[in-house]
Amino acid sequence: MANRYERAELLAAIWKLGAQDERMPTSHGILDRALSDELDNLPSALTEGLTFSVTGVGLRCLELPDILLAAQEAMLTSEPNPTYLSTIVTLDNEEARQTVLSYNLSTAEAAEIGGRLRDAVLRAHEPAEEVLAEA
Repeated sequence: MANRYERAELLAAIWKLGAQDERMPTSHGILDRALSDELDNLPSALTEGLTFSVTGVGLRCLELPDILLAAQEAMLTSEPNPTYLSTIVTLDNEEARQTVLSYNLSTAEAAEIGGRLRDAVLRAHEPAEEVLAEA
């Protein structure tokens, strides 16, 4: 099973190739829901051992906070700020390409996976926007 840094590296690389310069969500369970929706389409190095639970604030991937922290610690994403709802993936396209190749994914496969994850984020984002508007 991949450790949290390997998962962070792979998640950041897939996001970069599929979503380019779009920010990756870090709050309101948006990425959690997207990962759950795309679980069968993501590389096993990222998904193996991920667990999901319905909590008082919705569906959560229990390992995701640690993965996101590892991404920040490894400087794969921008520094966290409690008021930010997303993070910037700091890998460039070449670093992302090299990363996915090391996990036996082609650049095209990783970009397709990242694109599907981004689309799942957009779908998951809609209910979160409704909840925020009601607050």
